[in-house]
Parts: sequence; C-alpha cells; structure tokens
Amino acid sequence: MTEITSKLSTALADRYKIEHRVDVSLSMRRLMGLAAIPLIASLCLGCSSAAEDPDRSSTMTILADHSDKTINRYQTKFLLWLPLASGPEWADEFEARRRLAESWEHSPDYRTWTYHLRDDVRWHDGVPVTAHDVAFSLDLFGHPDVLFAAGGGLASLIDSMSVPDDHTLTLALTMPAYLGGMGWTVYFPRHLLQDLDPADFYEWDFWTRPVGNGPYRFVRHVPKTVLELESNPDFYAGEPAIKRVLVKFSSANPVIELTSGTVDVASNIGPTAVYRFRADPRFVVYHRYDWSELQLIYWNQRHPLFAEAAVRLALSHAIDRRGIAQAMDLPDEMPLIGGLSNQVLGDHPYTRRGWDQGPAYDPATAKRLLDQAGWIDSDGDGIRERDGREARFALLARRGRYPAAEALALLIQDQLQRVGVSTEIRSMAGGLARDAIRSGDFDAAISWLVDQDPLDVLEEWFGEPLPFGYYDAEAAHLLEAIGAEPDPNAQDTLYSRINEIFRRDMPVTFLFPGLENNASHRRIQGFHPNLFLHFAEELWIEEGNH
Repeated sequence: MTEITSKLSTALADRYKIEHRVDVSLSMRRLMGLAAIPLIASLCLGCSSAAEDPDRSSTMTILADHSDKTINRYQTKFLLWLPLASGPEWADEFEARRRLAESWEHSPDYRTWTYHLRDDVRWHDGVPVTAHDVAFSLDLFGHPDVLFAAGGGLASLIDSMSVPDDHTLTLALTMPAYLGGMGWTVYFPRHLLQDLDPADFYEWDFWTRPVGNGPYRFVRHVPKTVLELESNPDFYAGEPAIKRVLVKFSSANPVIELTSGTVDVASNIGPTAVYRFRADPRFVVYHRYDWSELQLIYWNQRHPLFAEAAVRLALSHAIDRRGIAQAMDLPDEMPLIGGLSNQVLGDHPYTRRGWDQGPAYDPATAKRLLDQAGWIDSDGDGIRERDGREARFALLARRGRYPAAEALALLIQDQLQRVGVSTEIRSMAGGLARDAIRSGDFDAAISWLVDQDPLDVLEEWFGEPLPFGYYDAEAAHLLEAIGAEPDPNAQDTLYSRINEIFRRDMPVTFLFPGLENNASHRRIQGFHPNLFLHFAEELWIEEGNH
C-alpha cells in the first residue's frame, strides 16, 4: 500500500464519514455513491445465458444502451457501415487505414480534397457503393432537419461537392482544413434513402432494418431488445471470423450483463464496472483516452498566491499525478500531459509528436521555488506566509466527470499541504462550476475541456484576457497564425511554441485525459484499445479463454 493510497483512504473516511479501510477502491465506490457490486452469475435465476446458445462458438453479443434503438451511433455503427478511412493508427506518424477510400489528395491550400473510392464494395443488397452515396450522405448530414452528429460538423465545412465518376469525390471547403480520412463519419445508401423525408430522419424504418456496406449485415430486429447481424461473405476484406453478432439493447448494469454471460462486450462502462472487471480473470478492460476532455487545474492569477508564474510552477511540481492515478485506480499506462497539440498529428501520447509530460513531481523543487518567491513558513505552523498573508486558497472541484473531481481534489489538497500550502475544497455541480470559472469567481479550479479541439481552447484562452487574469500577446498572435495555417506540419511547429509559453507561464496545470472504458470477455480476441469495434472483422473467438 503506497503512502498516497493510504492517505486517500484516510481522507475519504474522514471527509465522508465512511468506514476506514485500506481498500481504496471500496472507498472510491462509496464516495461516488456506488455500492460494491457482488458476483451475480450464480444468483441470476432465469437469466438467458449466452453459454446456452448453440451458436455461441461463433457469436459475439454486444451490449447497447436501451435508449439507442438502432446502431447508427457510436462504435457499433462500424459493424454495418464503413467510413472513408479509420484511424489514425497511433503509429509514429499520422496514418489512417483505408476503408471506402483507397487514396486521397488535397490542394496546396487545403481547400479542395479529392477521394478515390474502392470499386469492390457493395451494399448488402448487392448494389455497388459509389461516390454518389458519400456525396448524398454528406448533403443529408448538413440538412437543417438532420445535422447528423457523425457528419454535421464536416458538412458545415463543405462549400460544394462534385462526383466526376462513380469512384471519385471532390470536396471544395469554405476554409482550409485538414480532413484526412474523416474516420468517424459513415455513409448510407442513396438508392434507398434519397426519396425519404429528412424531417423524419431519426424515425426512418431504415434504422431498424439497416442496409450497410460493412463486415456485418442485418438479419432481424426485435424492438428495444436485440438486433441480429451475420457476417458479410461479400465484404471486400474477406468474411469476418465471427459469423454472428447480437446487439442487445438493455438498461441493465454492464457488470450484471457480462458476468451472467448474456453479453460478451460492453462499451463506455463506468468506473465501478472497471473495478469489478479488473478483479475477474474472465474479462479484459480496454482504455481509450479522450483528448477532447482534458482534465486540468485553472489558477486564478488575480489571487495573490497565484500572481507569479514561479509559484504556479511550484504547485505543479508538488502534485504527484502518477501517484494520484494509481490511488484512483486509473490505468497504469495513463499518459501524463503538459500542453496542447495539433489533433491531427499529436493527439496521442505514443506518437513522436505527442505532448510532453509537463512538470515532474518534485516536492523539493516546489519548496525551493516557493522559498524564492518569498512564501516562507516563518511561524512553524506548517503554512507558508508572505507579507502577512497565508498561503491558503479554495479549490473548486467541478463534479460530473471521471476521474472523480472530489477525490482528485482530496489528493491534491494533501500533496499541497506537504509543501506548506493550505487548501479548502469547494465542490460544485458541473454547470455552476463552469459559470464560476467563466466569471472568474474562484481561486483555483479542477475542471475539464469538453468536446473542444485545441484551436477552440486557444481561442478561448488567448483571444482576449481571461477572467482568471491570464493573457499573452505572443500566444494570441500564434493563435491567429494557426487559424490561417492548414498544413498540419506547420501547425505542429506553432503549437510547439505555444506550449513553450505554457511551460513558462503555467496558467493551468494539466492532469489527465478523459477516459473511456470498454470491457470484453476474453473469448473475444483482436481488439485494438483505441479503435475497439472499428474493425470487428478482425476479431475472433477463442473458447479456451475463460
């Protein structure tokens, strides 16, 4: 048991009046209002177990949210439909795997993109897939009655489209942009949908009897219960090894569904389920890091303690992020980040262009920097002072995300106390906390960036003086340059300079990326952690993995 883990268990027990145990995971579950979930497989009377299915040796069952009555959203859509490309593959350089598109190129100004499609892909009714289908889908996604989440943002960038031939699509954009393979957007059959009313898009019968072009094709649909798919023998990359897929719609807890054997795979499971599955050798948890939901600490520079960059750097050195990740049972490989980056070229820690890790945990350096800044514990009470003011502040913990902000705040409180800085935790619901941060009504705040790409963040931070007192003219100038520069390599250079300014000024301390957890029974093999169900045709079953 590490010291930081013991501290967390003690702090949670003291703060939330829970029984003190050395099992920090139990304390964490109680903090989040989640009781420990027992083994239920032996208690599930009358459950329909996948083990009783005579086709189990060739069947994969996937749990889907009961509110999503079709699979036209999220990762399960890749069972039926193909994007132009998928990726990036998180290799040393950006490289998307070709899917519908065999190749693509762009004009020097990045405002015209041309895609060359495969000629061996067919819709499941036998009709060839063409560039007309892609153009139709993009036009549909941008329709006012649709604005389909998977492609609406892309559609808004398109000024015009042309289809020179059945396997070539050219997009003219309203502004320079790097599109790459557009890997999250899938496309639908024009010949089946072109006469339907877009106003009824989300109610089309097509979603419950879908016709796709991917590795699996529709068999049957039982409303709010199950969608059955079978392997596509005509799939361009070869028929998948797993012959049958069931998408089960349920509101049941994924722990119950997986441990009872009714499903094999569950996406986007909660933290409590992660604890449970890690302890069960029958299952594997796959982690996908979400770079649009970075967690960080804002330092309000209008507060006397945070007015100097050296102090903000000192506090960053005082925070043991790796120890916090371990104490909160986050993945051992959870990347540490120290800045923003171009999402095209550097949005993953395992690329050469990835983020640096930021200030290393170094309490000795933290103490030295605080001493040099004049914050000294002159009376020996454990709290530093300067000019008659104690080193105290309120730390706002914005609730509603994982990792749990309140538990994170408790750990940070303990670590800052060790270098002579006192912290009072102020827990606040997500919307209220966001308003407080935007108005500058806080000392320091644990929050996150939600669904924002780096350029949006920089516009928010550097476009004008922030409510928490930060502004840098050079960064604002670099922001304008990035907005006008479509070349991702040139953007990468500009981001590197902005991150140098971040390291110098430390207006925020980066903590962790967002975390999406997916779980699977070990009998299902071949998952890529970051792509999960994107390439279902590459999965296979090994019944010996129990």
